[in-house]
Amino acid sequence: MLVLSRRVNESIQIGTDVEVTVIEVKGDVVRLGIEAPQQTQIWRKELWDVIVEENQRAARRAGKKPLITPQLPISTFSKFSKLKTVPVPTQKKEREKE
Repeated sequence: MLVLSRRVNESIQIGTDVEVTVIEVKGDVVRLGIEAPQQTQIWRKELWDVIVEENQRAARRAGKKPLITPQLPISTFSKFSKLKTVPVPTQKKEREKE
């Protein structure tokens, strides 16, 4: 695991098309902004684990080999389908304003 230190408004680049920016730090909570192509699936880890578990359970019931990384539409999981993305000012946009 790569471990990096960043301050508010500092970013890391993942590959050529994903940028993660530290938006805010309050106590032990860190808010991150993620810029990625629309087709990139981004999940909180605890939700991803539920999705993988449900996919594996469904595959076992159907007698199929479970998928390691499921590519399921979010509508499959109705309790998660109400999640929405919120635009967050990025470091680039803040620099342009100055």
